[in-house]
Amino acid sequence: MGAFVGAGAHCDGEDILAQLNYVFGFPHFKAYKYAKEHNNFGKVSSEPGNYQDLIDAYVYAGLEVTPTWAAYLKALGTVESSNLEQGAQNIKDIAKYRDRNLKENRGMQTTIHEPRDGGQVHILPGTGIDPEVVDSPYPLSE
Repeated sequence: MGAFVGAGAHCDGEDILAQLNYVFGFPHFKAYKYAKEHNNFGKVSSEPGNYQDLIDAYVYAGLEVTPTWAAYLKALGTVESSNLEQGAQNIKDIAKYRDRNLKENRGMQTTIHEPRDGGQVHILPGTGIDPEVVDSPYPLSE
């Protein structure tokens, strides 16, 4: 896996993935229940700059958003590609995914992939007992 350097700190993303998969992976865990009770992901706008809405939703749901993670979300939300709205769409896709699965009390998994054409978030369907997956581009440049 690559690395992301944001807000002056090096991050390989493993700590963030671990936190996301712990909190959102298991509906019977206290952390998931807390996130479900504090679900503001449906309030994330689709407008440019919406990465801050997603950061606020994560914090409200009980996650620790480090300065490096916040810098990554900003990069993801402002990514340049042939689709000028790709950055805002990335953030909205993640928020819709979190909101829908929390409302349906379904586990979620977060993975990463090498970015292409700036970087696009992919939502992958679950199979059988495996949860639906949000697959984010990583690493990204600041």
